[in-house]
Amino acid sequence: MRKQIVRKLTRYFNSLNAQEIRGLSEVLNHEIQRLNIRYLNDYGRPRDIKLVLRPWFIKPRELAFFHRLIYAFKAANHKLFALYLTNTKIQEIMPLRCEEWKWFQLTNKDRLQKHQVVFGRWDTNISFDERENITDIKFLETNTVGIGGIHYIPAVSEAIKKLLKIGFEKTIYPYSLKFQADPRHLLAEEIKLHAKRVGRKSLNVAFLENRDYAGGTVEIPELSKYFLKLGINALAADPRQLRLKGKEIYCRDTKIDIMYRDSELQELIDIEKKGHNMAVLKQAFINNQVISSIEGELDHKSGFEIFSSPEFSRLFTAQERALFKKYIPWTRLLKERKTTDANLRMVDLVPYVIKHKDALTIKPNRAYGGKGVVIGHTVSKKKWQEYIAKALSARDEYVAQSFVPIREETFPWFTPDGRVTFDKFYSVSGFVVNHRSIAVLGRFSKEMVVNVARKGGIVPTLVLAA
Repeated sequence: MRKQIVRKLTRYFNSLNAQEIRGLSEVLNHEIQRLNIRYLNDYGRPRDIKLVLRPWFIKPRELAFFHRLIYAFKAANHKLFALYLTNTKIQEIMPLRCEEWKWFQLTNKDRLQKHQVVFGRWDTNISFDERENITDIKFLETNTVGIGGIHYIPAVSEAIKKLLKIGFEKTIYPYSLKFQADPRHLLAEEIKLHAKRVGRKSLNVAFLENRDYAGGTVEIPELSKYFLKLGINALAADPRQLRLKGKEIYCRDTKIDIMYRDSELQELIDIEKKGHNMAVLKQAFINNQVISSIEGELDHKSGFEIFSSPEFSRLFTAQERALFKKYIPWTRLLKERKTTDANLRMVDLVPYVIKHKDALTIKPNRAYGGKGVVIGHTVSKKKWQEYIAKALSARDEYVAQSFVPIREETFPWFTPDGRVTFDKFYSVSGFVVNHRSIAVLGRFSKEMVVNVARKGGIVPTLVLAA
């Protein structure tokens, strides 16, 4: 089914004449501006995010499978958070900086704070290309604070669906193209549920981002505008704009019930070091009014070591261990020590990583945006050893991980001179879930490290319905 539709779409774009291509290109450019599908450079100047013209056509049964899988993995991450509070060995593998630990203990010093909510994205190597059955699934990393894609996922799907409706969608009858779940709605559901759980009588939402930086996504202002359309009182603000009035937290003249944060703890700590008072936001964490909660700070890549090492297997159920074995790549925090390799043999880690260059990747443990990732088989032996030395000098800041293959797909796209061309790109997926549903973010790049921040682009995603 999917293969035939992909090939039909290829024929469709190949059949277009110059005038038709120009017309479609104008439609897409208009939609990119209307829907604000843009990214800001370090100086705050917007650039259009690249879009491919063929969406991923996802089957409803695939969405159901991935919802079960991602939600199970989300539950395992929550269990890991509970274990973290009392297990010093896990704390060594997923170290927090001293200042972070102080914030962490605000809410979890004596016992686990109830009803902590994490709204995250779970990234995998999966691409929904023309294959009928998707296999060889591996997780790449988790992102559980200020995730990218909540605005972009529905925006790019809306833009490309409008394009395909003009001349293509009617040709695939009896199938039709539907929108997947909207992650903005998934977030709204999480916020409403959490507000109720913590006893809030109203629902005023503040979307918080550090405005010291001009670059990045446009998602925070777009989310606040969209929540207003949903009938939820929302505003975008800098955390320094919060103030305490009695027992309530205010932003400007609005009492705030729930705060959605775009900043990790270290960013908030850096603001505090510059002399700004973060006491109000600390109180918000204590009140459990922040999404993602402190739990979101444990999206370390080294968390995969807890899932892939036999040292910690007794902490998990047989079902959880089977999940990890199938979907989690071998991962180790990179430092001088003995550990087990991917075949459960005891090895000296650093010599092992040096020797098995072509089978491994080194990643910063907590960086995002694809920064600092080195894929062993793409660099020389000398460069690999230099990078290992750099990683070891930055104590507990890097992981070694089994190389996870990233698929290449052929996509059509508009060239700047007004043609449709077909080109190969690497592509990966990220999944956003709540208890009810799931949304998929597709990304593509010429580089194997795929990220929009590295001038990659977004693959639209539509549901292929009978």
